[in-house]
Amino acid sequence: LLQAIAATLGVATGRLQKLSDLDWAGFNYELLSNNWKKIEPEVNLQIQFSSPELKSISEFYQILQDTGRKLEVPPAAENLVSLRWKGEGIQANIAAELFQFKGREYAKQLLRSEGFQVFEKVGTILWYTEQRTSTSLTPENHQQKLEITEDILRDRLSKWRQFHQDINTGKIAQLRSGQKDLYAEIEQAYKTVFSEHYFEGPIPRENIDDIFSEPWFYLSDGKNQYEISEMSGGERAIFPIIMDFVNWNINNSVILIDEIELHLHPPMQQTLLRALPKLGKNNQFIITTHSDYIEQLIPEAQIVRLEV
Repeated sequence: LLQAIAATLGVATGRLQKLSDLDWAGFNYELLSNNWKKIEPEVNLQIQFSSPELKSISEFYQILQDTGRKLEVPPAAENLVSLRWKGEGIQANIAAELFQFKGREYAKQLLRSEGFQVFEKVGTILWYTEQRTSTSLTPENHQQKLEITEDILRDRLSKWRQFHQDINTGKIAQLRSGQKDLYAEIEQAYKTVFSEHYFEGPIPRENIDDIFSEPWFYLSDGKNQYEISEMSGGERAIFPIIMDFVNWNINNSVILIDEIELHLHPPMQQTLLRALPKLGKNNQFIITTHSDYIEQLIPEAQIVRLEV
């Protein structure tokens, strides 16, 4: 079910070019009809837009038009849009309804002139599989295959920390439009989930052969320091979600999380569930779980039980 939602909304929002582009273990578009007696899969989704988001999508489109951008069909303004699979693509009732899902694409073109707040007004879709680790970050450019390693994480966090310190010391007096203090926001989001934890920062490596390697990046749980590579399994499963929410400025979006309890002990499972709504505004979380501790916190009306 999560894969069907991810593929459908992924194509609608432009994160995927076609349904078969979805990279999720266990999903193979070519085999879908073969494994179901040659019956073509039928997937139908209904997506609800808030009135403020529809207003922002229309405004962004108009701003781009006024600045000479040649856009295609103007977006419709339907509160409820039905999507269905058609071949390797998707269909709505009319073409204009599909362009309602381009709000974030419009916002990206306005980032430099309007600032990061444009992303607070429109949405997208993100998904996290059960194979996620600390380096399972989502690239903004869906066509860019970005291989993220722990060294890249160390490098980015170290540079963001230096930028953060330059802001605090006054070396950077004012942020330019389209800039923000990523380091401060990531650490704050991290504390939302792990209240006692904080970032210690980069520490140069001691081995002379590692002089050109990225410095270690340490965190603290309030008692002990540990390096990014020493994160617990639970932290590794949560880290990409935190990073993406801050980096992408996620709001008004659909977030899919497979096995939300992955590598987390029961109290931490519930802490994560309570923290998710605080990471953005007006997001819908669709999760799968085998955990009774997660089930305890979710209203019965919002639970769908599946039996195989």
